[in-house]
Amino acid sequence: MSRGTRILLVLVGLHVVAKLLLFTLVKDIAVCCDQVSYDDGAKALSNVVRDLVGGGPVPIAELQRNLVGGGWFTPGSSIVLTPLYIVDPDAGTTAVRAYLGVFSTLLLLFTALRVRAVLGDLYAGILLVLPGLVPMYLLFSFSAWGDLVAGLLCTLLLMELITLMRTLVAGEAPTLTQGVRFGLAAIAAVYARSSTSLLVVGMGVVLGVTALLLLRGRVRWQAVLSFGLAAVTFLAILAPWSVFASKTLDARVLTTTTVPIVMANTFGDRDRVCFSPCDPVQDPGSIRGNIWFPPMQYSREVARATGESEVVVEQQMWAYTRGSITPNSFAADVIDNFWRYAGIPASFARLLIPADAEGGAAYWAIVIGTYAGWAILFLVGGSLLLTVVRRSTDHQVISLVTTLALGSLFTQPFVHVGTGRYWTTAAPLLAIALGLLVVLLDARRANPRFAQPSATMEPATPVAVDRWLTVAQAVLAVATVVVVAAVLVLGLT
Repeated sequence: MSRGTRILLVLVGLHVVAKLLLFTLVKDIAVCCDQVSYDDGAKALSNVVRDLVGGGPVPIAELQRNLVGGGWFTPGSSIVLTPLYIVDPDAGTTAVRAYLGVFSTLLLLFTALRVRAVLGDLYAGILLVLPGLVPMYLLFSFSAWGDLVAGLLCTLLLMELITLMRTLVAGEAPTLTQGVRFGLAAIAAVYARSSTSLLVVGMGVVLGVTALLLLRGRVRWQAVLSFGLAAVTFLAILAPWSVFASKTLDARVLTTTTVPIVMANTFGDRDRVCFSPCDPVQDPGSIRGNIWFPPMQYSREVARATGESEVVVEQQMWAYTRGSITPNSFAADVIDNFWRYAGIPASFARLLIPADAEGGAAYWAIVIGTYAGWAILFLVGGSLLLTVVRRSTDHQVISLVTTLALGSLFTQPFVHVGTGRYWTTAAPLLAIALGLLVVLLDARRANPRFAQPSATMEPATPVAVDRWLTVAQAVLAVATVVVVAAVLVLGLT
C-alpha cells in the first residue's frame, strides 16, 4: 500500500468519525424549509413505485401536488430520498438523517476516488479535508438540501471535462462512452440543483469550441458524435421531468419556474412583488416560513381567479416590480447577496443542531472550524480566478476549466438572494483549485513533490494550444477583475 493511499484512508476515517460525532447533534432535528418539499416529493415517488409494483393506478395528482408543486425545485433530492421511503414508508427523522449522511459520505468517497484517478492523491486528499472535515459541510451532509450533493456532482462533471479536454488536446476523439458519462454527470448535477445549469452549459460550450479548434476531419466528426450522444443522454433524462412539470403548470418548464419570483424578491421592490405588499411570512421553520412562499401563494390565487397559468402570473409580477431597479441598486444587492453567499458559512447551524446546544462548546467549535476551513478554501482556492497558469498544458487545462466552473457558480449572487448554504456547492470545486495552486507553488522547490505534469499531454502539445489556453485564462482573469470592480463602484456609490 502506497503512502498516499494510507493518508487517504486516514482522512476517510477522520471524516467518518467527525460525521458520527455530529450525527448525535442533528439526528433528531426535523427537516425544515425547502427540505419539506423534497421530503414530500420522495414520499410521492415511493408511492408511485409501490403502485407500479402492485399493479395499481399511478397517483398522478399526488405527484403533481408534492413533487412538482409550483415547479420551484428539480427532483434530485426527492429521488435520493425515495429508496428510504420505499423500504420504510414511515421512516422518522433519525432514519432520514442517517440515510442522507450515509449517502453523502458514499458520494464524497466516490468523488474523491474519481479525483484521485484523474488528478492524483494530493487533490483527493485536499477534497477529503476541505471541505470533507469542515463542520458545517458535515452537518449539511445530513440534510435534504441539494446544494452539497450538486457540488460533488459538479466535481465529477469537472473530472469528465478534464479527461475529455486531455483527449482533445492530444488530437484524439472522445469515445461514445465518455460522451454518455459526461451527459449523465451533467443531468445529475442539474437534477440536484437547477442553479448548476449555467455551469453545465458552459462546460458543453468549452468542449464544442475546443473540438472545433483542435480537431480536423474524421476525428472531429467522431468528437461531434460523442458530444451529440452526451446531449441526447442529458435531454432524454431531463425530458420526463420537463414535460410532466410543463403539463402540471400549463406552461413551458425546462428545469424550474423560480426565476421571476426570485428576481423580483432579490432585486425588485418587495412592496410591489404581489402588485402591492405580499402577505406576511407565517409558520417560521416550515416551507411557508420564508420570503418565497407568499408570492407563490399569491400567484396561485390570481391564476385560479383569471384562468392564467401561475407561471405566467409570476412573470407578470416580476415585470411589475423590476421598474424600481437601477444599476446602483442592482450592484448593491449583488454585494449583499455575495456576502450572504460567502461571508456567513455557519449561519445554518441553528437549523441543524438542538436549540439548547446553540451558544455552547459544540456550537462554537462548529462555527470556528467552519469559518477557518471555508476561509482557506475561498480565499486561496478562489485566487485561481485571477491566476494565469503557464507551467504545463495539463495544468493550464485544469486551471481553465476549474476557473470556468467556479465563475459560473459565483454568478448566483447576480440572480438570487445569497444564503449560508450555497457555498457547499462551490466548496469541492474550490478544493480542486486549491490543489492546483499547491502543485504550482511546490513546483518552485528544488525537488518538487507534486508538480510532475500529466503524461497525457506532455511533451507533444502544439505551441498554438498552449497559447490559446494562456489567452483564455487571461481573458477570464481580466473579466473577473472588471466585473468585481464594476459591481463595487456601482454598489458602493
